[in-house]
Amino acid sequence: MERLKGGRVSFGRVLDRELFLFLLDLEVKRARRYQNFLSLMFLKIAPSSKEDGGGGVPACYQTLSDLLTEEVRESDIIGNLENNRLAVLFPYADVKAGNHVKSRVEDVLKYCDFESKGFEIMIDQICFPINGADTMDLMKRG
Repeated sequence: MERLKGGRVSFGRVLDRELFLFLLDLEVKRARRYQNFLSLMFLKIAPSSKEDGGGGVPACYQTLSDLLTEEVRESDIIGNLENNRLAVLFPYADVKAGNHVKSRVEDVLKYCDFESKGFEIMIDQICFPINGADTMDLMKRG
């Protein structure tokens, strides 16, 4: 998190789990109050072979973080979840917009060639209020 002029905060970097969940909860409450949509995209780094032993996960995680930082809007929030998972919160995005971003990220991932490094990136996308009524409900589905 980086402070900008005027006291604003830039979320161009990956947030830790606690801060991400706090902001997600605020956005869910805002979406419920104003009857807006929001979308979440979950990305999980899974070794495709048992031989890696997790040694290349940090490099894969960094590559994926950099890719997401470049592919999403500045208003989107990227967070680190446990077990080599990342999440991206898209405020004011419905299912169609969320699916569009998911498709674009999947296309870009083809050029990163994670498979040759022994990793598979699994992507899931959910939307509020269609896939859950509150923050905990969304996190369970993701």
